Amino acid sequence: MQHSKLLVSQALRTLCGNLDRTGDPLGLKRPYWHDWADGFNLPARGENLLFTARMYPMLPYVVQATEMTAAARPLLPALGVKALARLAEVVTALAAEPLLRIKARKAQDIRRRATDALTGMAAALQRSGQHVAYLGEEEPYSGVLLYDLGMAEAVQPVIRKTGERLAASGARTIITTDPHTTFMLKEIYPQHLPGFTPEVRHYLEVLAETDLTVDEKVASRLPRKVVLHDSCVMTRDLGIIDAVRTVLARLGIEVVEPRNAKNDTACCGGPVEYAYPALSRSVAAIRSRELAEFAENVVVTCPICLINLMKHEADTGMRVWDAGEILFQAFGRNGA
Repeated sequence: MQHSKLLVSQALRTLCGNLDRTGDPLGLKRPYWHDWADGFNLPARGENLLFTARMYPMLPYVVQATEMTAAARPLLPALGVKALARLAEVVTALAAEPLLRIKARKAQDIRRRATDALTGMAAALQRSGQHVAYLGEEEPYSGVLLYDLGMAEAVQPVIRKTGERLAASGARTIITTDPHTTFMLKEIYPQHLPGFTPEVRHYLEVLAETDLTVDEKVASRLPRKVVLHDSCVMTRDLGIIDAVRTVLARLGIEVVEPRNAKNDTACCGGPVEYAYPALSRSVAAIRSRELAEFAENVVVTCPICLINLMKHEADTGMRVWDAGEILFQAFGRNGA
């Protein structure tokens, strides 16, 4: 327990330091979050702003940082307090070093899947007639990690800076791509920014209100039947339950409900991964086996759920799809 507390404490300090230095929780100075949009030619300003908050592009780095931390844990009991503190500092500071970029290049699968997910979201929005803008290199981070870790004071300057940047975009509607960012902008930002007035909508909410469909040829590229893993934040915190079901049904996909679904959904293990990786993996394994009983294809709507459940694809024989990946299969890069 003492070792975990030390690592978490140092991680929080590193996270805050990274944001202070670079404005990015990973501490990376060169933009890594906008390449997925190449070829879309999205404007930087518009009434509808697509906001990823870097969550999906961050996934390869998050996976590698977690693995590096896990690799260091067996050494901790043999170290003295000073050595332990120094190792914790080094391990958590790796997120700001070139080593993380190098290691993240090996995470090609999750990089591709994250890119496909965002590409599919944008393509589907275009196909449905939504004209969206995107800030590209200038897209800020939302501060969601700080908030989730209970750092109420540290997140306030991030909220102010990001809120100002989003307001300067001139957008009346901000279309988000993940549940955590949606919650931040809908529920937390207005508490700190009384003038923050844009409408915030998850992309699946937008798509569910359109007549987006596919022909038989496109439908043949998609899974016929999927079991849905609901995001805790999406259902319990935001009350967004039917949107993904509506979109999948219009694509001709049969949606099967697991035993724990909607407001009673089960955790993917993500919230405790850094402090208690073994517990996190155990929780994810239990949920994965439960889902695999109902269908071999699993659909998620959260990047954290994606990286936690996909670790058990080989064990269970299932394929985990982000909903954006399904849209990529349907509409490709240009909505065609």
